[in-house]
Amino acid sequence: MLTSAAQPTKEWYEKYYREKGGDRNDLLRNPEVLFQHFAFYESLIRAIRGIDHIDLVTARVLDVGCGSGASLANFLQLGFLPENLYGIDILEERVRSCRERYPNFVLSCDDATRMSFPSESFDIVTESTMFVQITDEGLAASIAGEMIRTCKRGGHLVLIDWRYGKPGNTAYRALSASRIRALFRVGTDTRLVCARKGALVPPLGRLLSRRFPALYFPVRGLLPWLAGSVTTVLQRLP
Repeated sequence: MLTSAAQPTKEWYEKYYREKGGDRNDLLRNPEVLFQHFAFYESLIRAIRGIDHIDLVTARVLDVGCGSGASLANFLQLGFLPENLYGIDILEERVRSCRERYPNFVLSCDDATRMSFPSESFDIVTESTMFVQITDEGLAASIAGEMIRTCKRGGHLVLIDWRYGKPGNTAYRALSASRIRALFRVGTDTRLVCARKGALVPPLGRLLSRRFPALYFPVRGLLPWLAGSVTTVLQRLP
């Protein structure tokens, strides 16, 4: 059963998928998404390279808010074993879709504010574009606390999220560097390992991906402040 605080998040996602449609992030059907995807993946690769001593055979990864599994599948492509890839999501239909696509992942429909996993279960705990839509800081802090709790001491938290919100839209709240420091108690429970710029802010990134793909990464290189997403790696302190 969901907590009362988590129910609005479930409703937010249900509304999002109703309004945006199934092809919003479809790599085959929507050319706006291709280079955005490349940039997300490239930032994840560079971020994971900043983590020392990862054993791809034994490392266990938890994706909080795994959706249909696209973010978790990136870890599979990097060499992590499917039976060590865990995902939870608040929407049962998304978990069901993920299970159909990736039957070897370990998946559950769960409330991220009170996860059923034992403490210190995972080498990496990750999320992708989840905190940007959680505007309730009490709820966000509960989820961040659970992510820290389930991460092994010395393990890592990988946050793939938007550092900017949407101007004039209170349904989004940026996962800025200062918000990360507060939610994940950087300096007390965690330390910053690295932060890697990812996808461009969506209106520009989607336009370039569709119309001018050759300019996508040059624009990001010349104007780094236009990179709206950042992959941040934190280490849980011993």
